[in-house]
Amino acid sequence: MKINSLFGKITAGTLVAVVFATGLAGGNVYADADSAESSFNYAEALQKSIYFYDAEKCGPGITGGELEWRGDCHVEDSEVPLIPKTADSVGTNMSQEFIDENRAVLDPDGNGTLDLHGGFHDAGDHVKFGLPQSYSISTLGWGFYEFRDSYRKINEEDHMIDILKWGNDYLLRSTFMDETGEVVAFCYQVGEGSIDHTWWQPPELNLKDKVQRPAYFATSETPASDQCAGAAAALTVNYLNFKEEEPEYARKCLDTAKALYRFAVKNRGLGYSGGFYNSSFDEDDLSWAAVWLNIATGEQSYINDINAVSADGKYTGYLKKIISSTQDDWQNIWVHCWDTVWGGVFAKLAPITNDERDWYIFRWNLEYWSGIQHENSADGNYMTGTPAGFKVVSTWGSARYNAAEQLCAVVYTKYTGEQDVSDWAKSQMNYILGDNPLGRSYEVGYSDSYAEHPHHRAAHGSKTLSMLDPTAHKHTLWGALVGGPDNSDNHVDETTDYVYNEVAIDYNAGFVGALAGLYEYYGEGQEPLEDFPPKEPESVDFYAETKLEQENSERTQLTVNIHNETSRPPQFVDGLKIRYFFNILELISAGQSIKDISVQTMYDEAASLDGTPASIRGPVAWDEKNGVYYVEIDWTGCSFYGDREYQFALVAGQDSNWKTHWDTANDWSRTDITSQYSINENISVFKDGVKVFGNEPSTDGIETKPGDLNGDNSVDALDYELMKQYLLDPTGSVDLAVWDLNDDAEVDALDMAILQKILIG
Repeated sequence: MKINSLFGKITAGTLVAVVFATGLAGGNVYADADSAESSFNYAEALQKSIYFYDAEKCGPGITGGELEWRGDCHVEDSEVPLIPKTADSVGTNMSQEFIDENRAVLDPDGNGTLDLHGGFHDAGDHVKFGLPQSYSISTLGWGFYEFRDSYRKINEEDHMIDILKWGNDYLLRSTFMDETGEVVAFCYQVGEGSIDHTWWQPPELNLKDKVQRPAYFATSETPASDQCAGAAAALTVNYLNFKEEEPEYARKCLDTAKALYRFAVKNRGLGYSGGFYNSSFDEDDLSWAAVWLNIATGEQSYINDINAVSADGKYTGYLKKIISSTQDDWQNIWVHCWDTVWGGVFAKLAPITNDERDWYIFRWNLEYWSGIQHENSADGNYMTGTPAGFKVVSTWGSARYNAAEQLCAVVYTKYTGEQDVSDWAKSQMNYILGDNPLGRSYEVGYSDSYAEHPHHRAAHGSKTLSMLDPTAHKHTLWGALVGGPDNSDNHVDETTDYVYNEVAIDYNAGFVGALAGLYEYYGEGQEPLEDFPPKEPESVDFYAETKLEQENSERTQLTVNIHNETSRPPQFVDGLKIRYFFNILELISAGQSIKDISVQTMYDEAASLDGTPASIRGPVAWDEKNGVYYVEIDWTGCSFYGDREYQFALVAGQDSNWKTHWDTANDWSRTDITSQYSINENISVFKDGVKVFGNEPSTDGIETKPGDLNGDNSVDALDYELMKQYLLDPTGSVDLAVWDLNDDAEVDALDMAILQKILIG
């Protein structure tokens, strides 16, 4: 008997550590399954694992979702220019000739753009890579298909449906078909890894003029049958998941899947990834699509595409890539993953064909991983484990491969009733969840000790494009499976280490399904957490810092640094203002007035960074009787995230005797300012005219002007605009004595009508 073996398709730079041994390899995991059983709540672990996909969502419709720190991003994907890719990486990989020939299909509304929004970011980066995208959606759907009751029992069925539809809708949106229902083009990648990976910041802050996102299409000119087949598999799996509750939607998924499969078969060739997720061949992807299409339709032709043979017993179907003839067997030493899905293919093919050889391939792979004695083979090939018994097929993302094998194990148990491989999967999952020499959970947010520094931009929340700043992540990346340990049970929990601490949509895909199966078989009585995910601690989004530059008897020169520290979600903000209050009683006592004060600008960071300068206004009277005035610095028109410095000086003129009387001892905002930056709570910060931070001098005894909403002693169009903005978004505190013009203790449209009457006299 001839034995063929396939090592697997590996992306550039992946470190592979597949070790052969004779006899039962690897020993037991750190603690045996029974002793560790009570320590691990699979309901909670499954619940949390789904939320990782909320963190990976791309496009509009994210803000206000399951994770308060994620918001709409890359909305420009809905308007990708329908042009050949330029030197600046704008546009698509389609030729102008192809675009012109198929414009009616590609751009039916004639606006010159393509709507490719949605889908999932790949990992801590923000490219929508094709193979991991379709693999993740299909594998998540597979786990849901096999163990749907688990999701229902932990009250996450609707949540999982949302995640699957988010991915499904993106695949549907990315498929362009003509009036006959045939695929003309399929977009499988949006973004460019070499560009995207230079920007370490939350996706909400990626600017389209800084991070270009070209689109790559499978067409008759540029085939990508691996990509099209992967998408066909994903859509077919989810046809099965949605056909009962949403038959019309499910039918659209299946029709699109069939068309993508036909297109892939007709146009063979491998897609592009820029060197990040390259495929070596497409036979596995085509088989993955075909096996699911057979399950969905019952049509034998799809199985024939996989295992067709010639008269002399030679394989002519997709299996010929790994098996020469019906007389041969194959021992799969790899695993179901984004670049080689043979593991999943045989997990579904064996129950369909019930062929002894297909069951052998499915079972042998599980025995090789687990160390369980081979049933139908006398060979002694097994995977070697770490000293603590964890099985590592590759040290780059070891936990993802292990978890995917666990999914295959629980599926095997479902169709055969044999529990031994699931017992092994349980021991491996317990290792992942914390039963390991480090006592560390590789699922973020699970247990009291877990990997706290996943390689993930959004959760890290850097303002400075640095993985080292801040030192601690701003947000918990709930449920993310980090890379995991190496062959020595070692792990490095550092943001910069993408081998040990990478997270990605393909990492969690098998992990979620494996947890669903383990909960089915071992989780009786376990419960998920209530009120999950928890709210993050309140934080100050806007504030001002100050530091003193110089000061003497004639002037005070200082720098104010205004902060936009929004993080739930982070966002660029326009319309920020600050007020700096000072007192001139000493000048008034010497016979001077506010006319003897001048304001000078020394530096404006916004002007240099954003091209839009801030403006300074004043002095403006606050409490004229007591000599209190303020200057207002206004960043309206300058939308920014982070902080912006503004340096200015208050300069006192001389009196008639050539003397100066400047004294800051009684200045409200000058208190405690030193040569080092510190937060100044006596500077008020406004967003869209509403105070969001800081204290202002007392208004006791000051005559307020109803309708003077911005406190500049004038009722004008600026106040009307503030009223209009507040009614559209009534957040922040307002002074009812000024805003409530009809004295009904509310600020509403009636007050706006009264203010309008005041303005027109």
